[in-house]
Amino acid sequence: MNDLDFRNDGVPDRRTWITTKLRAAGFLAITDIARDLRVSTMTVRRDLHALQVAGKVRLVHGGAILRADDLHHRAFPDDGNAAARERVARCAAAMVGTEDTIAVDAGPTAHALTTALPDDFNGSVITHSLPVLQLLDEQTTKVRTVALGGELLADRHAFVGPTTEAAVGELRARTFFFSPAAMDARGTYAQSPAEASVQRRLIGIADEVVLVATHDVLAGSSPACVAALSALTALITDRPVPRHVAAALHRADVAIHVARDE
Repeated sequence: MNDLDFRNDGVPDRRTWITTKLRAAGFLAITDIARDLRVSTMTVRRDLHALQVAGKVRLVHGGAILRADDLHHRAFPDDGNAAARERVARCAAAMVGTEDTIAVDAGPTAHALTTALPDDFNGSVITHSLPVLQLLDEQTTKVRTVALGGELLADRHAFVGPTTEAAVGELRARTFFFSPAAMDARGTYAQSPAEASVQRRLIGIADEVVLVATHDVLAGSSPACVAALSALTALITDRPVPRHVAAALHRADVAIHVARDE
C-alpha cells in the first residue's frame, strides 16, 4: 500500500499507521502526518483526537506522542539496572531544594530522578528529554516545566540541534543533573556530537553539575566528547568508583557519592 491509498482505505488504516509510526519515532508532527498520508491537517487532528480519547496517544503542541507508560517502556527497555538507577535517583533528588530550578538530561537515570523528585517540589525543570516532558505533563504538581524543543534524536528520545541550543542560552539553572553515555578518567562522553553540544550548553548555564550514572556508564564507551571532569561538581553512582577514576575525580575536586540500599 502506498501513501495515496490512505485517503480511500478508511479511518482504521490511517490510525493504525499513526500509532505504528509513533512507536518507532516517539513524536509525530501533524504537518508530517498530513504530508505522508496525503490528507488534510484537519483530518489528522480528528484522528489524533480519537486516538487520545482511546488512550493510545497524547496530543501535544504541533503533534502527538505516546502515552507516558508506553513511551517510558519503549524509550528505556529493561537493562537490569532499574534498582541501581532508583538508588542513584533518590540520592540525587535529596539534593534538590523545594524551589530550585534544575536542568535534567536525557536518558533513563535522569528520567528516574524526575520520578524521585519530592512531592513538595514546586520549582522549575528545564529539559530536552521527551519522556521527562511527558512525565511532568501528566503529573498534577506545581512544577514549572521549560521544554527545549528542536530536532528529535530518536535513539535518545531527546531534542537536539540549533533550536535547542539557542533556547538553553536564555536560561539559568542551579543544578544540571547530567547523564552522559560514558565516563572515564579523562572526561565524559555522549553518543553523538549533537547531544554532546546540548549537554555542554546545559553545563554552561548551571551553578553546579551533578553527574548521575549507574556503574555501567563508568565502564562504557561513546565517541563524542562532552566535557572534562573539572566541569563537574559531584558524581552520584551505585557502586564504588574504579580507583583510577576516583583519583582523577579527586584531582578535579569532584565529590563522589555512592548511593546505598536503604
